[in-house]
Amino acid sequence: MSSANLETFSRDVVRSTRVESILDYASPTRPLYFRSGDCEIVGIGEHTRWTASGPNRFARLGDLWDAAVALAPPAMRPYLRAIGSGSFDPNGEAFLIFPRVTIIRQGREVTTVTVGDPDSVPVNPRRTIGPVPVVDWPHIDSVYRDRVRAALGRLDSDFGKVVVARAITGHVVTPGDERAPLGKLASSYPDCHIFAVEGLWGASPETLVRVHDRRVQTRVLAGSAARGVDPQSDARAASHLADSTKDRDEHEYAMQSVLTALAPHCRSIVGVSTPFTLRLSNVWHLASDIEGILRTRTSVLDIIDSVHPTAAVAGVPTDRALTTIADIEAIPRGRYAGPVGWVDGSGNGEWAIALRCAQWRETDIVAHAGAGIIVGSDPESEYAETELKFRPIREALTL
Repeated sequence: MSSANLETFSRDVVRSTRVESILDYASPTRPLYFRSGDCEIVGIGEHTRWTASGPNRFARLGDLWDAAVALAPPAMRPYLRAIGSGSFDPNGEAFLIFPRVTIIRQGREVTTVTVGDPDSVPVNPRRTIGPVPVVDWPHIDSVYRDRVRAALGRLDSDFGKVVVARAITGHVVTPGDERAPLGKLASSYPDCHIFAVEGLWGASPETLVRVHDRRVQTRVLAGSAARGVDPQSDARAASHLADSTKDRDEHEYAMQSVLTALAPHCRSIVGVSTPFTLRLSNVWHLASDIEGILRTRTSVLDIIDSVHPTAAVAGVPTDRALTTIADIEAIPRGRYAGPVGWVDGSGNGEWAIALRCAQWRETDIVAHAGAGIIVGSDPESEYAETELKFRPIREALTL
């Protein structure tokens, strides 16, 4: 990356009371996109890509990003964004993409940042989002219950939890606009992180880590229950989940793993001991929010390696959980349950755990879903939980 390229940039700010989304600026094939709350990012083109593998992969990406940012004019740095993701395997590959053009919506304000010669970077005007791709999900008798039983056989007094996932493969019957399912997810799951990075897309309810001006936040989800069919049964489902010893134990494992991982980075840290019930359109979750103040002005990329993988997606202890996952799961997770998010030129950023997601391939798509297995878990119930978690992806790919 050359200093000259970074010194040549333009920034446009537009304020409008009518801007609700910038998704239609994204590419209809393999969009680069991240949305959380009233913050939305679209990347167009690729100025630079960095990759790293093995332990401390995100910290190494942070060093590369910091070196690039240092070449930019100070006035430009707060507006720079890089978007990336990484494999579930903490020793696998992670990458950052620095777009040629970045469009950022914060509330009703839209900022466009172009790096390099503006005349050489085509920015497509808003394009109407086309029909959603149609995907057929063939039914295959799952051996997932047997894998849960195998996991239960490995648990002991020193190995309390492991998350076992299954995968389903859908065949693309009719190609379509890959922005369309993202729009459907954003409408149905407004409280989730909506993302599309290198063909991995989904709607994750779980924040891995968020950093803004030395304040760090995360949300832990573990323990799930199906929504009720009416207000009365829905209230009973939430109450049953809140009182479930099995689900509360599973949640406690996840909560403690995040607190332990964040503690070395924080001057102070607070996590409420009693989880709350988080309502999504298809499922209830036990959820806990954790907040802390960082010891130094640490980049979000310097924290990811410490907190991933959490007990919510791996287990406790982590090493035995990862070994069990590698032994038991038939299809590698790839970037499912890995980090996905963005970082800015000040080290602030937001990263989710890639859940409720799928990966586009040539003519098909692969989705994963998992459940936390502890002593007392029922294989049939855990299978039903994965079916619930597949629902957002399946519904997003129907007309």
